[in-house]
Amino acid sequence: MSDRFVFKGTQEDIEQQFNVRTERSDFFESHFNITPGSRITVVYQEEERKIYQFRWGLIPPDAEEERAGNENYETTLDAIEENEWLTECLSKRRCLIPAHGFYKWKTTEKKSTPFFIRLLSNELMAMAGIYSIWKSSTGRDVYSCAVLTTEANALIQPVGDKMPVILDTEQYTAWLGEDQLDEQKLNRLIKPYPMSKMAVNRVSEEVNDTDNNNPELIQPIPK
Repeated sequence: MSDRFVFKGTQEDIEQQFNVRTERSDFFESHFNITPGSRITVVYQEEERKIYQFRWGLIPPDAEEERAGNENYETTLDAIEENEWLTECLSKRRCLIPAHGFYKWKTTEKKSTPFFIRLLSNELMAMAGIYSIWKSSTGRDVYSCAVLTTEANALIQPVGDKMPVILDTEQYTAWLGEDQLDEQKLNRLIKPYPMSKMAVNRVSEEVNDTDNNNPELIQPIPK
């Protein structure tokens, strides 16, 4: 994974793909350089399937302020199994994070080169996540989330050793369901996405500046 991703798509497309409805059109604004600590659009399940905006970065239950979760923007299955709080999140609070793609940087001794990684179909991907509900000092419930990562597939490995867990549409119900996932089910879901369905493109170093947020950031440039 990396600490940036892209969200774009029409409200109609997202509602149809994730089988969810909302009157909040502001949940569907495009962002081309999302960073931890941002509010991001998330699909999750309570009494019914819902879509809302969570803070990206799991806020620990004993945190004194929201920004304490900014470093917890991603996690792995191994890390979850070693932490009782994260284990509870995986067991009871799983979510989907729609994304058009994500950035990774290939680092050498001389420079760091950004790449944009997306589905070959150019469609929205669904990154698997977990979420938590933190209560602020004023009694407000704050929903926060982290992306679950796994080892990178062969296409992404030259750029980095991890990638988000990406789920196909037929896997959404199992991931969002209230049933606890046993080891066998987790192994079917938490695995590298097929490289044959993905594309990796070098992009402009303009993405390095977190203040930049425009469609040109994801345009391929010659290697």
